[in-house]
Amino acid sequence: MTAAPVGIRRAFVTGATGAIGSALTERLSREGWQVAALARRSENAVHFRALRGVEVVVGDLDDHATLAEACRHRDVVFHLAALVHAPAGTPEREFHHVNVEGTRSLLDAAVRGGAKRFVLFSSVAVYADTSAVMDEGSATLPQTPYGRSKLAAERAAGGRRGEIEVTILRLPVVYGRRDRGNVMHLVRAIDRGRFAIVGSGENLKTMVGLDNVVDATLIAAVDPRAAAKTYIVSDARDYTQAEIAATIADLLGKSRRVPKIPRLPMLALGHLADAVSAVVRTSFVFTADRIRKVSASAQFSGDCFRRELGFVPRQTLRDGLVPVIAELREDRASFAEQELDRKPRAK
Repeated sequence: MTAAPVGIRRAFVTGATGAIGSALTERLSREGWQVAALARRSENAVHFRALRGVEVVVGDLDDHATLAEACRHRDVVFHLAALVHAPAGTPEREFHHVNVEGTRSLLDAAVRGGAKRFVLFSSVAVYADTSAVMDEGSATLPQTPYGRSKLAAERAAGGRRGEIEVTILRLPVVYGRRDRGNVMHLVRAIDRGRFAIVGSGENLKTMVGLDNVVDATLIAAVDPRAAAKTYIVSDARDYTQAEIAATIADLLGKSRRVPKIPRLPMLALGHLADAVSAVVRTSFVFTADRIRKVSASAQFSGDCFRRELGFVPRQTLRDGLVPVIAELREDRASFAEQELDRKPRAK
């Protein structure tokens, strides 16, 4: 890898081909950074070829030699690569291997390579499921293999704070372009008329738009006050479940009056499904725990990051959902073309 000219900041981005990683890499390029972008396969990073100052590094978190070379003389290492949306039943050891051991390997490479700051992307999954509004001072009690692995990764990073500046960003649900996670699943369900709000819809959800994540990340990367700190990053305000669903429906050109189902009958159905599941040893979509989660508030305060570092989220819920809807329509059009190509043509 070539040396950067004097005055040019150098970054290494893992998970560069994901939604956040791609947006961050593109933004760093526009702002004149020299970026090494980690991708497991080169074909996943073809969209980086047109970006100025971006070099694709093919490898993964198990490739110690690649990590060591990529981390040499970096100003900032942005660690996004993680096992997140894994199939049900994925062993906990796989989350630990990727999210914990991978973080430790990258930290070793960053410290040895002389990186100045390590920005670790974590998750609000490190907290317990509760109706209380959680902040950076709240107790951590992760309930899932993913959440436990992210908390362990945070602790691994925190243990190196005497050797490198470490900033940890805990993210709630992220929405924006290239999203293939929970928000896109919700958009597809509403588009197909297969979604209903459980309960009144007044339960509050904390989310963060992709552009807001990137803005916050650049602050966390360079502001001296962010060193050795852990922050929750969120939009300017929380949203009710009804508002989220109505905004998506409106952007899809559908009625904003999304159907609602009373919570108590759904909870009863969930308990019944749990009982049947225990007998027939199969799983159902509607479990009592799932019904409780979708109908409850999930709030995480981003006030500390906004107050201490002067962060002003500029992206609104509607603005951030526009590209999600556009990509859904592109996917639909692409599928329609493929179906047309499969049809036999008249001779």
